[in-house]
Amino acid sequence: MSSDTLYRDMILTKEQMLEDYDAMWESFEENYPFYGVLDRLYVLNNMEPDYYKATKTKYRKQIENMELEGDKAMFEFANIIAISVNDVYGTVGHVSIVNPNMLRSLEVYKEHVNESPEVQPWVDVIEDPQVIAFYEYLDYLLGLQQADKGGSAPTPEEINAQQEEELNKMKATNLTMKILEKGKIAYINVESFDDVFIEGDMPKIRAFLEEVKDYEHLIIDIQNNGGGNTTYWEEAFVRPNISEPATTSLVRLMKNTELTQRFYGVDYKGSALTTKDVKNDPNFTSLHKEDLEDLTLVREISYTLEPKFSEKLFKGEISVLVGPAVYSSAESFAVFCKSTHFATLVGKTTGGSNSGGPILFELPISHLLIQFDVEYGLNPDGSSSQEVGTTPDIESEDALKTVLDLIGKH
Repeated sequence: MSSDTLYRDMILTKEQMLEDYDAMWESFEENYPFYGVLDRLYVLNNMEPDYYKATKTKYRKQIENMELEGDKAMFEFANIIAISVNDVYGTVGHVSIVNPNMLRSLEVYKEHVNESPEVQPWVDVIEDPQVIAFYEYLDYLLGLQQADKGGSAPTPEEINAQQEEELNKMKATNLTMKILEKGKIAYINVESFDDVFIEGDMPKIRAFLEEVKDYEHLIIDIQNNGGGNTTYWEEAFVRPNISEPATTSLVRLMKNTELTQRFYGVDYKGSALTTKDVKNDPNFTSLHKEDLEDLTLVREISYTLEPKFSEKLFKGEISVLVGPAVYSSAESFAVFCKSTHFATLVGKTTGGSNSGGPILFELPISHLLIQFDVEYGLNPDGSSSQEVGTTPDIESEDALKTVLDLIGKH
């Protein structure tokens, strides 16, 4: 990676890097709600009691001792940020840096902000000129890294073409639909509920459901689905296949800070629930009360999905296959299925994280973005959705085989 740069104004001094680094950890400590979950995870994995503090210190020293300069130093800085948050938080709470591809995927919020004004805080961040400038620079750094590995640095046009090609490949493989037994068993596998797949996948699923609407069994496989947008599963699977409104509810808690208020404050306005109410709820037998000490905002979310048609499109039995990779909005589908009995969950306990989705924190000097959840979601027994996930109705090491065996016994 050359010491020359086209973005001299983007280069931070070591002191500025450290200031950004410290600001990031301060923001986590002020806003992130899962430190109790992390503590239990550290114990479970036999990690040192001071793992959190030691890991923060280790990566701060890497910045302090950095001997690189210019673009190389900036690339290493971004890399240290990414690795440090992964080492501390892992998959607990959607924590990561926002890379250029992720930022581009958030552009979809701009298209929906008029009908969904609640996404305006995310739009404000991604439209920040300083964020835009930094991510143009980060694309440049990634191109230089590729050149250092023996290739030539791609042009912006080449980057866009490559991303389009990769997206088209994902679109081609995201959805698999097949007949397992003609006239009886249909199967749908969805790898992701991401926004980019909704427009292309919806008509395909609708046509397939029309084809198999009189079958006895529909198997929906989301075992490898890490989430995306709840609209996907609502419109593809639930609304066409219910004959009356289906309602589910859940409780979420949050710290009361400037950052959390900016992104989710409006959702908590008017809520009469308190942390005390949650702690005293007799249904929450698995609640870790100590986790709630700083979570002073509480809301109960109750939402109803209305039928799309006057009668169900698919009238047979529905099974949904789940496992540890089920996360985020895929988790919310699992929760919906179990709470409303829309479908039978089969497989292994899910990965969890039925939250409203991660917020964006902008590092004050570099303007690199960090994402993380700020809402602590509860399961019906009070356990943390992030920590425990959802237990299927039928536990199985081989979910598909189990369902087929059960069908065979009918």
